[in-house]
Amino acid sequence: MAAPPAANAAGKLRRPQRVQQVLDYLQSHPMTITNLPMQYDADPTVPLPDCIAGLQPADVLPAGSSSSSSTSDEHLARVIAGLLYVACGGKPIANSPAAAEAAYVHALVHRQEGACIGEFGSGFSNANYWYCAAGQHPVNAALLKEAQQLAAGHPTAEAHVAKHGSSWVPSKFVGLCSDVAEARDPQLLKFCEGVMAAELRLLLDYCYQKL
Repeated sequence: MAAPPAANAAGKLRRPQRVQQVLDYLQSHPMTITNLPMQYDADPTVPLPDCIAGLQPADVLPAGSSSSSSTSDEHLARVIAGLLYVACGGKPIANSPAAAEAAYVHALVHRQEGACIGEFGSGFSNANYWYCAAGQHPVNAALLKEAQQLAAGHPTAEAHVAKHGSSWVPSKFVGLCSDVAEARDPQLLKFCEGVMAAELRLLLDYCYQKL
């Protein structure tokens, strides 16, 4: 197997000492092929090596960089820090106590993608996958009640809520969001925004109650 190409001398000089320490660590602890599912967090029993623990984007900027670095520099620094964390990351947690909430938030991220094509189809499609991963979440009962209140007096919104029956079905709401994103019905848009705000508040309150 061919040896990895030598580091560009100029590039190496621009690397902060902290970054070089991580690269030196990876020389003796290289990345390998794994089958690790996406999980909520890294396993605390497999801590990150000292050379990268607590690494921040500012730590990877070249020496002499201005404190008022450009937006491009800031974003690239985040990418560099993330790249180094991926290389040094530990084993993910199995059965995380916050796995359902993490999956729920993941669903919200993809729902915001909307019709844009993401990992495996549209954002709406991916949102449904992660809502399934979150399961029948405890906030759903309260969310159904709030949706009923928000829909009161608006026949189209009431008809949508009625489709959920006695339990809130996230995929049905995702479907409504998809329709509204295309048709931009003002009344339904206001209803969806109200449900989204309630959902955020309920999930946030639930997480704080668990702390």
